[in-house]
Amino acid sequence: MKRLRITPLNIASALVLAGLLWQVMDNAIGVVTIGWFLLLLLIMVVADQFFRLMLRSLKRVWIAEGAFLVFVALVVWLLRLW
Repeated sequence: MKRLRITPLNIASALVLAGLLWQVMDNAIGVVTIGWFLLLLLIMVVADQFFRLMLRSLKRVWIAEGAFLVFVALVVWLLRLW
């Protein structure tokens, strides 16, 4: 049996899913927003699998996924400022 490998995208996916469930339970979210959350989750899962296939070393996966998350956060921040 393979060991469970936790990566930054796994952690981010769990946080996004928890935020989505929190907002659904609080009735503070619309159907369109739920769709955007699910699309974001899908992209994060696909990116995680891509990084795992391309980089076999767990240390490299952590570095690449961490850099990817920082890059995405900066792009989102810049788009909100613009």
